Amino acid sequence: MSLISPAHIFCYIMIVIVFFCGLFFGNQELVFIKPISSLALIWIYFENREKVSVLYPLIIAIIIVNDVFVLSDFDRFFNYIGILLPLYYVLSSYLLRPFISFKHIRYKEIFSPSLLIGILLIIYLTFSVLNLLMPNLEDSMGYVVLIMVSLFYYLGCCFVIYLRNLYTHAYYLLIAASSSVLVNAMLPIQELYYNNSGFEAVIYSADIIAMFFYLKFLISAKSIEGTNHPGFL
Repeated sequence: MSLISPAHIFCYIMIVIVFFCGLFFGNQELVFIKPISSLALIWIYFENREKVSVLYPLIIAIIIVNDVFVLSDFDRFFNYIGILLPLYYVLSSYLLRPFISFKHIRYKEIFSPSLLIGILLIIYLTFSVLNLLMPNLEDSMGYVVLIMVSLFYYLGCCFVIYLRNLYTHAYYLLIAASSSVLVNAMLPIQELYYNNSGFEAVIYSADIIAMFFYLKFLISAKSIEGTNHPGFL
């Protein structure tokens, strides 16, 4: 997969534009700019569609609609976000299913000290954010839980693939998962409590980076053991 194709260059440009739009403007501008950045990923998909499931455009369509709701009015449309975002993570996890293998698994690969520390930090961050959000989203806690469960399921898929190390470029998923944690931790704080242009620039550019590296893994991953790409329907 070329990293300097027109589609990739367009994606890089959109990441920079989204960053500076968040830094110097705000949601009113990002609500138009951010969806365009997602279309850059569709362009990359069409350049490599034989390697990626036909479900991928649907996943991007879901996140585009979700972004419009988030940037229009996060609090008002949170119930819709609470449906779309879990759907995005569930479908994204579904596309990772062919890469997940528990055959001959050694549990010390999964339950390493570094991973356990990382899990504890993510859990601590999750409950800290939930505690902060409770007063504002008390009537929508079911959707909050749904988002958290689907996010953790997606993160679990990413980390299992990365730790098993059966496919090349598995570190792309580590970048995607880490960026997703950052976005989901900072976004509610940004939209409900602390409207900061620096936060906004980091959040929405990191969101594109997370989706970009996820797509890169789907396109680039090859079995280290020499078997064929798992393939998609």
